[in-house]
Amino acid sequence: MPYLSGKEMVKELRRALSNPNIQSDRLRYRNTVLKVIRAMSQGVDVSDLFSEMVKACATVDVVQKKLVYVFLCCYAHLNPELSLLVVNTLRKDCLDPNPMVRSLALRSMTNLRLSSLVEYVEQPLTAGLRDRAACVRRVAVLGWAKLHNLQPGSEIDGAVVNELYSLLRDPDPVVMVNCLRALEEVLKDEGGVVINKPITHHLLNRLKECDTWGQSEVLRVLQRYQPQSEDELFDILSLLDSSLVSPHPPVMAATLSLFLSLCSGLPAVSQAALERVRGPLLAACGSGSREMRFTALCHIQLLLRSIPGLLGEHYKRFFCSYAEPAYIKRRKMQVLVELVNDENVIMILDELKGYCTDVNTDTAQAAISAIGRIGRSYSDKCLEILTGLLGLKQDQITSAVVQTIRDLVWACPQCSDAVSSALEGCEEVLQDSQGRQALLWLLGAYGERISSAPYTLEAFIDGVRSETSMELKMELLTSTMRLFLCRPAETQDMLGRLLHYCIEEERDMCVRGQALLYYRLLQRGIGETRNVLQVRRSDPSIGVLIGRQAEPISQWVSSFNTLEPLQHCSVERLGGPAGLPAPGAEPSVTLSLSPPVTPEEFECLWMQQRDTIRCGAVPHCSPQSLHAAMQLVNIQTLAFTPSHTLPWKVFLYTHTLRADTSCSTLVLGELLYEVKVTLWQQPHDVSSLRVFLSVLTTVLHTLSSEVTIFQVGPELFA
Repeated sequence: MPYLSGKEMVKELRRALSNPNIQSDRLRYRNTVLKVIRAMSQGVDVSDLFSEMVKACATVDVVQKKLVYVFLCCYAHLNPELSLLVVNTLRKDCLDPNPMVRSLALRSMTNLRLSSLVEYVEQPLTAGLRDRAACVRRVAVLGWAKLHNLQPGSEIDGAVVNELYSLLRDPDPVVMVNCLRALEEVLKDEGGVVINKPITHHLLNRLKECDTWGQSEVLRVLQRYQPQSEDELFDILSLLDSSLVSPHPPVMAATLSLFLSLCSGLPAVSQAALERVRGPLLAACGSGSREMRFTALCHIQLLLRSIPGLLGEHYKRFFCSYAEPAYIKRRKMQVLVELVNDENVIMILDELKGYCTDVNTDTAQAAISAIGRIGRSYSDKCLEILTGLLGLKQDQITSAVVQTIRDLVWACPQCSDAVSSALEGCEEVLQDSQGRQALLWLLGAYGERISSAPYTLEAFIDGVRSETSMELKMELLTSTMRLFLCRPAETQDMLGRLLHYCIEEERDMCVRGQALLYYRLLQRGIGETRNVLQVRRSDPSIGVLIGRQAEPISQWVSSFNTLEPLQHCSVERLGGPAGLPAPGAEPSVTLSLSPPVTPEEFECLWMQQRDTIRCGAVPHCSPQSLHAAMQLVNIQTLAFTPSHTLPWKVFLYTHTLRADTSCSTLVLGELLYEVKVTLWQQPHDVSSLRVFLSVLTTVLHTLSSEVTIFQVGPELFA
């Protein structure tokens, strides 16, 4: 057949559909209808053939009916008036002796999705609920849900609801499950289907008759039921026991979720249930489906939060295979970190060491990071591996190792001596900005122990003119200042050159503002400079990985068997050098600029209710200096009024991160010269707000000779 354009094809198909010779030949007529469907699937607009296809549905050929109904359901919304012609044919088909034709007609009537046809559809659907064929009842039950979705504001017919409730006892299990789904949709505004004791025990007794997804639906709905007595509770748990070890992961997950919901007041029973699903979870981790493996790993991480040693003896099941995608390897490494103990630490570290040289850089960096997290408990073994990786002299590996060492010494200050001797020569290999920033932080924090620290910093200072990273320049300024405080004779000259360049030649206002801040600090004296810059270099309060307290199951049970575990990364947030708490901050709270807030978002949130804090005089300083100072402590300034106007005003924001709960709050602020500070916070967190105010006070102390003390009223923290 020669190639035809869309319009020519439609004309050709119309002639064929209207040809009496083709209409009289059932096979040729069906093939012509099939050509129309094929053209429709290829994106050709065949809506002009609607009237011809309406005529084609008047046939006894079931295959042709299916094809025509597919077409009509697709284009009915474009031809609502002509769709009325189809209804009569569909209503006749609802009385056909063939149950397949009846179910097909009912499905097509509800799929037309035209509110003008609702009155014609209700009677066939009501009759379909009482049909002798199960396939017709299945379609009719779901048809009422579609009808309600088409007119969500309409009143619910009580007779239909009662009929649907009675069909929960239908002998066909698919009809029973479809009734649950339909009642959930129809009674959505009233809280969904009502589950009482007779319905609960009926559904549980027929659970084995349903397919996998039917069982999952039944188990999900049953979470609303609360047993009336302890005897009834254990009767239900006995019925669920076999489903708890089902070979089908969806059924197992839904059963465990119901188990934990029912046993919220029985922690021993809940823990026993978690131990019973160990086998099915491990089997799911070996599934041929990558999606299933990833989902199982995410849910295993939830379980390990309450029972850390649940899978300790099966740690080898989480070793990575070569062909696995990187996102599964990362999750497996996170699980391995949770399973480390004295017996398996050597085996796990040897396995992770092999991943550090993986051809995939993301996998290699994740393995190095995992070794660093294990190092918080087994520092000697992990430092030996990390320092050995530095000897490979590969840029990506060296960068990841230096960043990991930086985080490790933040949590384990006892490692600093070993780290200081391992950093020699790293600057020659490092090329990426993140790794060089980590090295600069280490040189500034432990420069008195690293003999070559001044010479390394001098190499960075000599190349500062060609450096493009603003963050690296700011880190270089801070590290040089810190090294100057402990080794002034070796650092004085290079610090002067760096400050001169950043103040006189640097174009970036953030870098220039930070240099001006340090220059003015030095003018106030070494003592004042030391008070600001000599902050703590570690946080041992973070604790070790092994022996941490198990979380209650109630903290995560609501997210089990949902998408939430897949959306949240379980990598720990450390209040470490990557997000250093400013002087005066509480150990468990740090400030962060991520995610950023746009001016439009700020304005929208700012219109909501705010808290006003009366204070002393807010120092009137240049926008550049204040912006640079706020950047140092992870507070972002969004807008200033001109410096010569009064009242002078600044808008700013930050995120407070709590290490104990991994939760963040957004804080928006407005500084008004000599009047007040106005704050907006979501969600409300008193301790985070105190940290923010403490950091803000410290910055303003530094920028002005005036002492700025916030007079915070008790009503704010009520």
